Amino acid sequence: MLREHPMPATAEVPTEVEKGTSLWRDAWHRLSKNRAAMFSFWLLIAIVLLSFVGPLFAQSPTVINMKNDSASPSWDHWFGTDQLGRDLLSRVLYGGRISLLVGLVATGVAVNIGVVYGAIAGYAGGRIDAAMMRLVDMLFALPFLVLVMLFSMVVSDPAAKLTEWVIETTGWQRDSVSPITTLVPLFIAIGFIGWLTIARIVRSQVMSFKKQEFVEAAVSLGLSRTRILFRHIVPNIIGPVIVYTTLAVPGVMLLEAVLSFLGLGVKPPNSSWGSLIKEGADRMETNVWLLLFPSLFFSTTLLALNFLGDGLRDALDPKASKD
Repeated sequence: MLREHPMPATAEVPTEVEKGTSLWRDAWHRLSKNRAAMFSFWLLIAIVLLSFVGPLFAQSPTVINMKNDSASPSWDHWFGTDQLGRDLLSRVLYGGRISLLVGLVATGVAVNIGVVYGAIAGYAGGRIDAAMMRLVDMLFALPFLVLVMLFSMVVSDPAAKLTEWVIETTGWQRDSVSPITTLVPLFIAIGFIGWLTIARIVRSQVMSFKKQEFVEAAVSLGLSRTRILFRHIVPNIIGPVIVYTTLAVPGVMLLEAVLSFLGLGVKPPNSSWGSLIKEGADRMETNVWLLLFPSLFFSTTLLALNFLGDGLRDALDPKASKD
């Protein structure tokens, strides 16, 4: 009789499954190794917290005390006082709110317009693309600062009506409403004119992505052009858009500072870093701290945003992700 020999048991070799990773996780890993970018990131968080939370514990920036005007820095007034006796630390913190809001909101408006406009132009191609980009070229030929000044003057009256409407509707105090509603002309002016550069960037990115295999696969499945563009192509260009946004915010804040310096930005008694720098420049020979502290906050914020933008550009670089 034939005996059945049992098959020798084979030892199971444990297989290690390598965990997958994503572009964003790899980007964060590379960004965390960039000391300058990470220091700038935490510094920006500190400045934002100081600007939005600090005023809750500081003195009122509008209280006038002529008996203590132009006082030098002391324990009672860390940054000193201005020519009307107002606490400069409070004014710098409140001014940071406005400067940061202008930079973020106006840049957000410009980026959204530019992404949609550039994506449509790049994906449509042909005559539509040519016509849309000729409009961009025409707007580029116009003086940007003059356009913003004219646009802000045109929408100033609707902004004043908006202030009255918000007060009547909500019952809020004018002091809490006007600092925001008076910025609407700046938001609209900078946002509706500052989208030209990002539109060109997005257009070139979309033109390169629409020739990729995944787009051809989406077309073969019968998906609509709108869905292919905004569900499959645009998410792949978020990296360059984020980098541009971090680099555009300083430019918008600088433009707001220039407009406030020229008297076309934030109106008194409200203040921004730009208007405070203008007041400090007028009195720098006698009260240098009026120029020093707003300039220090403003310059530090701009430098931190630029360093963070450079770090994000390196972290989101597709070539670096292959290393």
